[in-house]
Parts: sequence; C-alpha cells; structure tokens
Amino acid sequence: MKDTVYYYIDESGGIESNSKYFILGCYKTDSPEELRLSIEELKKEILNAPYFAFQRDKFLKNGFHACENHFDIRARFFNLISMLNVRSYILLLKKDSVFFQEKLKPEFTSEEIYNICISKLMSDRLTKTRNEHNVIIFEQFGSKRNNWLENVKSVIGETINNINNRFDIDVSYSVEVHDKSDVNLSVIDYINFIFAQFYENGRTEPRMQENFIIIEPKIALIYKMDRDLFYDKNNRIDIKKY
Repeated sequence: MKDTVYYYIDESGGIESNSKYFILGCYKTDSPEELRLSIEELKKEILNAPYFAFQRDKFLKNGFHACENHFDIRARFFNLISMLNVRSYILLLKKDSVFFQEKLKPEFTSEEIYNICISKLMSDRLTKTRNEHNVIIFEQFGSKRNNWLENVKSVIGETINNINNRFDIDVSYSVEVHDKSDVNLSVIDYINFIFAQFYENGRTEPRMQENFIIIEPKIALIYKMDRDLFYDKNNRIDIKKY
C-alpha cells in the first residue's frame, strides 16, 4: 500500500483584485489528523483562557483566520505552526511587474493565470511524491463549489498527466475542495498572511519579523514567479524587501 501525503492549498490576493501581489501557498503533511487535534486543542485553550474572554465571540465566529484574529492569538498560532509536521511552499507574483502586465495579463484570462500558478507551485511537489498517494485539498473559492472543483481538478489533472508521461507511471491522486471549517486550512492561511503583511502591507516591524523567524524552518521553498527567483534554506530570502 502506498503512503499518503496531503497538500493544503490557499491564496491571498486575487488575480483581478486591487492587491499588489498574488500569493499562492501550499503545505505538505502526512499526518493531517495530528494537525487537526493540535489545532483544536489550541482553540480549546484560547476559548477557556480568561485573557481572551473579550475576543471569544469573534474567535468563535472566525476561528483561526489570521487577518481576523487578535495579535496574541496569532502569536499562539505561529508558535504552534513551528511545532507541526508541515513543509510549506510559497509562490509570489507581483502584479505591477513587467512579467505580469506584459506577458501574462494580455495573453491569459484571470482563471488561466491562476491555473498557471497552480501548475508552477505543484509540478515539482507532485513529481517528488509521484510514488505516493497524493490528496490535494483546495480551500473553497467563490460561491459555486462545483465549478471551482472542476477547475482545480482540471489543472491538477494536466500536471499529473505530464508527470505520468515523463516517468511512464500512473500517479495516484485525488482533488478535494474544503470550506473554512477544515481547521487544517488555517495553517496555510497564516503562512500566506505573513507574506501579505510584508509585501502587500509593508509591515516589517520586529513582531512580524519574529513571527517569520519562528515559522521559517517550516518553509521549504519560496518562488518569486515574476522574477524567476527561488529561495530555500541555502538561499534565504530577505523578507524585508521584494
């Protein structure tokens, strides 16, 4: 029986939105239930802590959603990420770059650009785990779940077919769309959030830098698509500048 790996994928900033950057992130794990239990345990601690009493109603409504959470809840969750069995991968795309404005935007629809980004992010990941069963989970986008599921199934299917042809194998995989009630999606939401804070919002204060340092060992790769630059543990990114 093949081992199973899980990929959780989410975005920050839309292709058509007014954001300056499009951020697409994923993380890989082979222990999603352990993650879920750890996150639920932290949630329980926060709900029972007198310190967070005034945040309780809002937290019950939003759960672990970085842009909505109190900064002390964020600190607790970033600390948890540093202890989880995850490896994350981030694609960054600057939307006022020559690459985006002159090469992507004139030739492709927003959906096509998004699909190109998914393929760029996932191709190497799925190549490396081609001998395992891959469960690929996207966060729900928009109100038409079935349309979104068919789109991501299509782009992942094309990526898998390329791997199959290259290695003459039949990669085992499935594609799912989950809503925000899946607490495991909170991990990639938080990781994307910190890049959005640095690049979209220009927040480089010590607290944000410290949060990044805490989770940096869990980030395996960062790819600046518009500049075709890769960063990893041997070529570390300077998070204070793009």
